[in-house]
Amino acid sequence: MNQRTLIIFSFLITNIFAQSFRHSLTGGYYDRGGNSDYEYYNFGWSTVANGDIELGGFSLKDSEFLLAFDKNVSSWQGASYEDDQDLILKFDLWANGKVSPFMMFETSFDKLQGIKNRTNYGIGAKWRVIGDLFSISAAFLNESEETISKSSIYVYTYWSGGDSLYVSDIKDNTELKPKTFSRLSIRPKLKLPIGENFYYESQYYYKPAGDDVLTHWINKFTVKTKAEWLDIVISYRIKNDNLPAPKIFRMYDTADSWRPSSITFDNNGEGSPIPYDKDPTQSAKDGLGDYYIQNYKKNDSTLSIGINISF
Repeated sequence: MNQRTLIIFSFLITNIFAQSFRHSLTGGYYDRGGNSDYEYYNFGWSTVANGDIELGGFSLKDSEFLLAFDKNVSSWQGASYEDDQDLILKFDLWANGKVSPFMMFETSFDKLQGIKNRTNYGIGAKWRVIGDLFSISAAFLNESEETISKSSIYVYTYWSGGDSLYVSDIKDNTELKPKTFSRLSIRPKLKLPIGENFYYESQYYYKPAGDDVLTHWINKFTVKTKAEWLDIVISYRIKNDNLPAPKIFRMYDTADSWRPSSITFDNNGEGSPIPYDKDPTQSAKDGLGDYYIQNYKKNDSTLSIGINISF
């Protein structure tokens, strides 16, 4: 976020604190011991304020401020596994009108997708196609993305006893730098009540930046309980990155003079072939250096069941 955007958001937040706030807390937990030793939890928080905001001599009518935080963490056999987080700040003008302009800021990371940090900010608008039932939003974003580089370079040396390659060293990749670019975000959203106590919400994010396309399909099914402040929430999410981040940078040991020319990542002698998605030619073309690169997977999906507390 640049300095001007930060000043604008700070100013709006300061003024909107006079409005009435609604808070929502969500959470879920899963634990399995014994042979698997797997533990998972997710946590979410959102704060929404609606109303008119007075700015000097004029008023911003029907405005809405949103602060939302979401985090998922898990461990497998005592080691960290999933670790992702998302924080959103959003301000809507004429929030309940047919067309609502907004500005937003978002910062996130996702260990399973290799994203150390992804930050974007921009402006957009929402069009209520069918009242609160169906809407479409679009935004123009400036984005910065940094890939996880710690312990990502695997160096392979020839072992004559096994007639194959083995990992002799693991190093940090100091050549990876944050990338900045522009991205378009389009999001249709469906809010569908089903009877008095059931509620379905689906939103699909389509975010192209040239050949790099991110999608995120979020489905949420809410069951209301007798307590007005407590709901049961079932959530299913699918993330896709058609150009996933590089996960492992493989290279031959440059000091290894014993490796036969016939022993390669494709033909690893007595060992198994060593997978990669890009050879050094493609890797260098993409600005990632002369490596054999294995990428993160394109798709991730999450199913969670938890509770929602409103106050």
